[in-house]
Amino acid sequence: MPTPVHFGVLAYVPGPGMMFGLLLGAAIIAGYLARMVRIPRIVGYLLAGAAVHTIVHFAYDAPSGSENARQLTAAVEPLSAVKDLALGLILFSLGSIFERTHVRAVGGRILKVSLAECGLVFALVLLGTLAVGYFTEPSLCGAALPVLCLLLAALAVETAPAATLYVLHEYEAKGPMSDAILTLTALSSSAAIVLFHVAFQVLVSFGLIQPIHSTSSLWVGLLCTTLGSVVLGVLLGFLVSIAHAKLPLAETLLIFFALFIVLGAGERHLQAQYGITYNTLLTALVIGAVFGNVGIDAPKLFAAIQTLGGPVFVGFFALAGYSLHVADLPRLGLFGAAYVACRAAGKLAGCAVGRRWTGDVQGLKPYLGQALLCQASIAIGMVHFVALNWGDPAAQKLQEIVLGAIVVFELIGPLLEKSVLRRSGEVKAITLLRRPRAAAVEGESITLLTLGAMARAFGLSRHGRSPDPASLQVRHIMRTNVKFLRAQASLDEVLRFVEQSRDNHFPVVDEHDDLLGVIHFSDIHDMIYDPVMRDLVTAVDLADASTPAVATDLPLSELLAVFRAADIGSLPVVEKAGGRRTVGIVEQRDLLRVLHRAQTPD
Repeated sequence: MPTPVHFGVLAYVPGPGMMFGLLLGAAIIAGYLARMVRIPRIVGYLLAGAAVHTIVHFAYDAPSGSENARQLTAAVEPLSAVKDLALGLILFSLGSIFERTHVRAVGGRILKVSLAECGLVFALVLLGTLAVGYFTEPSLCGAALPVLCLLLAALAVETAPAATLYVLHEYEAKGPMSDAILTLTALSSSAAIVLFHVAFQVLVSFGLIQPIHSTSSLWVGLLCTTLGSVVLGVLLGFLVSIAHAKLPLAETLLIFFALFIVLGAGERHLQAQYGITYNTLLTALVIGAVFGNVGIDAPKLFAAIQTLGGPVFVGFFALAGYSLHVADLPRLGLFGAAYVACRAAGKLAGCAVGRRWTGDVQGLKPYLGQALLCQASIAIGMVHFVALNWGDPAAQKLQEIVLGAIVVFELIGPLLEKSVLRRSGEVKAITLLRRPRAAAVEGESITLLTLGAMARAFGLSRHGRSPDPASLQVRHIMRTNVKFLRAQASLDEVLRFVEQSRDNHFPVVDEHDDLLGVIHFSDIHDMIYDPVMRDLVTAVDLADASTPAVATDLPLSELLAVFRAADIGSLPVVEKAGGRRTVGIVEQRDLLRVLHRAQTPD
């Protein structure tokens, strides 16, 4: 047992509960501080976990490799269920991006971008690490260096789904760039899992890797971790869809929680007992894809998971920060630095090349690749797989490089992703404010508001001051990275545009982006079945020119009156009052959310 730390007459030896409580407490504080300095909260959670690791190991005199360090590591091992649950829920949510309507809308374009990104990352990491390793790693003689570089190249393809998805949800990002980030993350995660296991088996088959287990078991393992995981995911996806249709939401959520915990534990059990297993992350991704396509009222469950999974995700990222191998950073050396640089260059250049390849760059910005740098859970799982199946010293080198690089990518990746979302105009300005709930009550003291609420609860005060949202304007809640219909678009082009959009009202603009009107669903119903008119009308003919537009500086209190009069879900936003140049849209649901928060005491 670790040497206990004495505080007066008490001595504490941390167990799983104590460690998890410390991590959650640190994460709460770090998340608040992260909001104060306007950085993604996930960075605060990761740093909180790393800080707890450093403090606890220092207090218990537990240097790396010591018995005390092993005991402290054992204290957090039972918390793996939290990781399994969080990753399962995140991959399940990410799988919904493969819903058939969305795939038809963006599939061809995004698939090209993904192919370019994954291909360039793989090639640059393989060639770059080979070149640098040849001069800097004399210990990796013979075939060890090419084998190591090939595995590093396969690992580099992954984009961490957990961190990427969490940042998108934190900033409520919405638009073509956000959709592209989600889709590319799902595709690169799937590609990395399959590519890595195929590469490993091919190297075993050629005798370049001497496995700890027999070759036959590795072939079976390859099928289980790829095709077997997909089949298992399809089966479970159908079963979950049936359960969701028949059971109340609360019971469905219990099934989900149990399912992903059992899947994670089962993967480790099969690996330890039989040397073969499935891949939990790929299975969860497929479950989400199947449920998104066949589940009845699927968005309801996804929304519940996003809400109720919040505390689980915070605990997961704090645990991830606790497990960050900061000590491996100095061991990266030039070889590890080459891996980091080549992976980053591959993500950036790959997305830029893919964007040009598609020929359709509307909505996709040149800096898309900056949002795909996060790397964590999938890479860690595959490094663990290598450690279990390859006893060569090169496996230890692989672990040092990848785990050290993860420290870099997990800390800078969310920051760059936030920057991409902000620059692309898919994050409402109000979500970037330091304290979103208190933004509409600028100058008010949270302490005084809380004391006032307490006084009212005990009947000592009957009146409370309502926040005044007049200081907020349309520009604080609008979205700017929005596609508009061109005036000369045919009815078929309008229908394709509507099918691919998540909005309900569609501004029509001329070649100068000046607003000509707004198309509503009701405007196109009759035209769809009219064989004569459908070939004659264009977007401008369908547009309702009487739909009002609002200026960016219009106060939210006045915006509410405009929505009441227009009775629609979203309005076009113009650059200035009296102008027609369209710069975005504002949705009624965002206005109501802000007004509700302003009327709710913190």
